[in-house]
Amino acid sequence: MKPAHLEMLQVLYHSDDFIVVDKHWDIRIDSKMFYEKHTVQAQLRHRFPQLADPSTYYGFRFCHQLDFSTSGALCVALNKAAAGRAFRCFKDRTVTKAYLALV
Repeated sequence: MKPAHLEMLQVLYHSDDFIVVDKHWDIRIDSKMFYEKHTVQAQLRHRFPQLADPSTYYGFRFCHQLDFSTSGALCVALNKAAAGRAFRCFKDRTVTKAYLALV
């Protein structure tokens, strides 16, 4: 597999409230460190600069986390109300996450 780069963002779903992307296995979700150039945060800002929200710490509202070495669907809320709904779903455990390990 090729290493992640800025243009590599694959969008799985996009609505007015959410964007779901396929996170690559060797990329961090976000970082405030100047030397971290390749993040999902940077990919989103590169492809969808109009969706970045400067009122948030990272510019985007990530609904959950995936480890650096984990690939898969990553949900990003595009507004505060959607983020609240997603948070409640994770809190109330009405969301199911499944992991598949290939060895």
